[in-house]
Amino acid sequence: MTPDETPEPPYHLILNAAEVSATASSLRLLIGDEAHEPDIRALARDVLGELDGEPDDSGRLTIELTPPQMKITHSAVRLLVNDLGRAEADERDVLRGVLEKLPDEHVMRAIQLD
Repeated sequence: MTPDETPEPPYHLILNAAEVSATASSLRLLIGDEAHEPDIRALARDVLGELDGEPDDSGRLTIELTPPQMKITHSAVRLLVNDLGRAEADERDVLRGVLEKLPDEHVMRAIQLD
């Protein structure tokens, strides 16, 4: 990073217990699917580590995501939402709730993974 560049501030994602569990599942699946992409796996593992944090008194967990971590999380959750069938409607609804907490698709596409 050059002196003129300032790092992007972290994105604060606030999740309830069900959302933490569903997001962790989606990231684990992404890690398994991306065996040939060590950078993607590393980003996903970093987010998984954040998901192991302690929730606050109201049961919510706040994690700080860098733009690349946010993009990987969004991709993982979206992939799982698209793969779930009718029998998993409850889990799909939880994952859709996570997607609603993240910036939209256009923002995600603009984030470069270098």
